[in-house]
Amino acid sequence: MSGESLPYLLRADWMITTILFMCLLLVSYVFSQGRKHLLLQLKSFVSNRERGSLFDDVTTDDVRYTFLLVSHACLLMGLCVYNYFANTTPQLFQLYSHGGLLAVFVGCIALLLGFKWLAYTFVNWIFFDKMRNSVWMSAYFNVIIWSGFLMLPVILLIVYFDLSFQTSLYLTGFILLLAKITLFFKCFSNFFGNFHGLFHLILYLCTLEILPDILLWKSIVLANKLFIQY
Repeated sequence: MSGESLPYLLRADWMITTILFMCLLLVSYVFSQGRKHLLLQLKSFVSNRERGSLFDDVTTDDVRYTFLLVSHACLLMGLCVYNYFANTTPQLFQLYSHGGLLAVFVGCIALLLGFKWLAYTFVNWIFFDKMRNSVWMSAYFNVIIWSGFLMLPVILLIVYFDLSFQTSLYLTGFILLLAKITLFFKCFSNFFGNFHGLFHLILYLCTLEILPDILLWKSIVLANKLFIQY
């Protein structure tokens, strides 16, 4: 007599455990070896100091730490998307490999961030000077990195402490909202430092920051429906 199949649990998935272990190792490594880098980036972000971006006036170690932490954030954001669709579209996970789906979601996040970096660099190159562009890109990646730090405990609560799906949505939404608000004020102080530039600021962020997010999310939802149907 065949028994009933057990429900899918994130904490029972070796792939999820491996990724979270890697994330913890990355964070531990950067905090132990790159504490000075993190403090310098945080100080630069808060003080709006006109320091070069990730690729100006930095050492190889700075670039490595930033790359590792942005990759860490991509993995956690991909896990958030993975958890969302595991709860809302379980049929998808019955048809396709869990590892393949997670790789696709993480890849989508990485492509989104890469696209935004290229778009910001191109638009800022046209309309703003090099220094402002450098400060903005440094601030942008700092927001991504610290969002990743905030998401790590949320993911751990989801996987190992059975955090409810509704609560996880609220916490993830709060982190994303906080990141967008931070970017809004940082962008305003860097590019549009007066009230008359407010309209241009909203247009700038809506076009380069919010619209790509919406388009990607709609595309993923549509693709999931098509994959389930066909």
